[in-house]
Amino acid sequence: MLHLLQPTPPSWVQAAAAEVDTLLADHAHCELKAAQSALSLVARFGSEHPLLVEPLTALAREETQHFRLVYERIQARGGDVGVPARDDYVRALRSAARQDAEHPLLDRLLICALIEARSCERFKVLSEGLPDKTLADFYRGLMAAEARHFTLFAGLAEGVFGAGARARLATLARREAAVARHLPLGPTVHG
Repeated sequence: MLHLLQPTPPSWVQAAAAEVDTLLADHAHCELKAAQSALSLVARFGSEHPLLVEPLTALAREETQHFRLVYERIQARGGDVGVPARDDYVRALRSAARQDAEHPLLDRLLICALIEARSCERFKVLSEGLPDKTLADFYRGLMAAEARHFTLFAGLAEGVFGAGARARLATLARREAAVARHLPLGPTVHG
């Protein structure tokens, strides 16, 4: 699915379902980090690559809207967002890309694509396995957005760097699979 070579273990959904409040808080922070990442790409590379500006600012707005939707669910459950935890998955992906770093923009776009792909895959697992059908439907709806975000980042990488972006995506997807193999089972979007 979306260049992911290592599927999430089916037992992950049980760990996530056992701590839904923690999952939702982590998810809320993931949405904020995604918005910040999109804006960071615009700030760093937008003047050199103006084709990034419109789609990534639109993405940041959408990710912020997703945060609001998750936040509303947290509030309805009487919870709070809390302080964001360090995302070891994202850190490991960035480290894996630095092994033979190509252009910083290329690697950042492709890492973002893989993060969105993993989120999409996890949301699919949640949509199929959560016992709370309302929450399962919520994740089913977000799954399509994550797939679009993967396509956006992969398309931007190819638009800026040409067909060579595909080979780099394949390399980073293999590394993402190695990282994903070691993700702990817990109530987080990325592990």
